[in-house]
Order: sequence, then C-alpha cells, then structure tokens
Amino acid sequence: METIRYTERRKTTKIPAIVVAVFLIVGGSFVAYAIKNEDNPKMLGLSGEIKTTESHSLENVEPTDAEKLEQAMNLNYEINEKSSIDKSTSKFVSDIHLPMIYVDGKEITELNASIQSEYTERFETLKEQMKSAKSNYSFNVTYTYYDNIVGVRKIVSILIKQQIIDTDSQKVTSEKLTTYNVDLSSKKTLAQSDVVLDMLGLEYKDILKKQVKDYVVSNGYIKESEYKYEITGLENFYIQDSKFHIVFNTESDNIIEDEKDIIDVEIK
Repeated sequence: METIRYTERRKTTKIPAIVVAVFLIVGGSFVAYAIKNEDNPKMLGLSGEIKTTESHSLENVEPTDAEKLEQAMNLNYEINEKSSIDKSTSKFVSDIHLPMIYVDGKEITELNASIQSEYTERFETLKEQMKSAKSNYSFNVTYTYYDNIVGVRKIVSILIKQQIIDTDSQKVTSEKLTTYNVDLSSKKTLAQSDVVLDMLGLEYKDILKKQVKDYVVSNGYIKESEYKYEITGLENFYIQDSKFHIVFNTESDNIIEDEKDIIDVEIK
C-alpha cells in the first residue's frame, strides 16, 4: 500500500522584514541629510540677521538738584571792562565803563551787546538834548558785581550806575541804577520772580512791601499814611552776601515824589 506524503510549505517572513529594514535605514539617512542641509528658518518681515538697538533713555535723564548745584558751583566766570570816552560835544561828555561777561572762557555775546547798546543810545539821546545847556555836564557810567548761589543757580548780579554831573559845580544832577542778574548756567538774565521764591518763599510780595515801607518811613522819605506802593516784580533787584536787595530809582519808579535818591532796601 502506497503511502502518500503531504508536505506543507510555510511562507517565510524573513525577506519582507529585511526589505522594510533596508527602506527605513536608507530613508532615514536621506531625511537626516535633508535636515542637516536645510536653511535656517526665517520669520516673515525679519532679516536673517538679528539686530539690536541701543537704548538712549539714559541721555534724557534730568540731573538731580545736587548735580545741578555741583555744575553751577564749578562754573567759572570773568568780568572784563569796556571803556569809552566821548568829548565830541564840550557841553556833554561821556566817561563810560561797562562790563563784558564771560563764562568758562566764552563771551555772553547777546547780553554784552545789549548792555553796550543801552548806554550808547542813552548817551547819544542826551547829548542831542544837552547841546543848548547853560552848564557843562558829564555822563558817567560805572559798575559793580556780586556772585551768589541761590537754589541750584550760580547768579552774578551786575549793578550799573549812571550819573549826570554838572562839571562846573561838581554836583550830581541825575542818578540811575540798573541791575542785571545772570544765571551762569543758562547765560540768561533772571526776572525777580525767578529767584525771590527760593529766597523769601510764597509770601514774598508781603515781605517786600512791608520792609520797603519800614525803610522809607524810618528814613523820613515818606509818612506811613502816604505809603501806597505795590510790589510789581519789575523793580531792579540784586543779591549780595545771600541777601536780596530791591532798588528804586525814585525819579522813574514813582515810589516817592520829588525825590532823586536811589533807594536800596536790603531784605532781612
């Protein structure tokens, strides 16, 4: 009897597995190569180079009061004199001495020119008027100055005195005092209100009015009942030894009628 043999062939999984492995290896290599050589990603609207800007905010920081004061105290100034004599009209000659102001070696050109122009024009105007004068007269101008620290400012107060003198009798017939208060940091002249608050406080008008009144009454210029002057802020003033002075040219300021003196009140 013949025996029939049945042989079963099983399908093997080795070949497909090898193919998949090779595919993964080769494919992975291509992906790795592509990633390695790909350009860096770029954001829209930006260049590839990252740029930074330096902040300049520190340049706009205001100096403190202590720093301002130190800067003011370190400022150097110089006053030079410019003199002129005019004898072209024998009836009215001039002898003028005026300040020329420099800060850290640089001239305050505008202010110096303004002062020179002021007194030149005054003399020229008066010279024309004095041509028919009976006596001979001299137009004399001199100056003094003081420096002080007020708040965070270094201030130079310049006092310019103008006198008209009858040279025949040697009497002063007219006298006027003009002041210029210069902030050396800004190189500008200051108004009374720029400094009086630092020196006298918010009640400065009452303080000035009372002390001016006490001065003129105690010196016999006027009776207390007749005193009516109100502080305007336009008066001449200066600072000397940290004291505020208020000045009245009585011929023009109308504080006292029929009086030719210059009244200089030190506010205490």
